[in-house]
Order: sequence, then structure tokens, then C-alpha cells
Amino acid sequence: MEKSLRKQGRARGQSMVEYAVVTAALMGFTVMGWPFLVQLLNALHRYFNSIYYVIQSPIP
Repeated sequence: MEKSLRKQGRARGQSMVEYAVVTAALMGFTVMGWPFLVQLLNALHRYFNSIYYVIQSPIP
């Protein structure tokens, strides 16, 4: 019975460590990738503006 309780304690600790590592990695990639994300959003905005420009142009 004692062995099963010890394994449960380790599993809880391991899951918390994994959660902390995954969260830190996601936050780090988000902060490091922020300028790239801004550029992607600007490019998407220009793309949609060009589509609307072509649709609304007087030349068929």
C-alpha cells in the first residue's frame, strides 16, 4: 500500500513540472515571436485591402 502512495506523489510532482515547463515554453515563444506575429497581421491586413481594392475597381 505504501508503494502505491509514493508513486502517486511522484506523479503529481511530475505533472506540475511538466505543466510549468510547457507554460514557460509557450510564454517564451510568444514573447520571442511577437514581432513576427505583428508582421504577419500587417501582411494579412494589406492582403485583404488589396482584395477589396480589386473587387471595387471600376475596370471589369
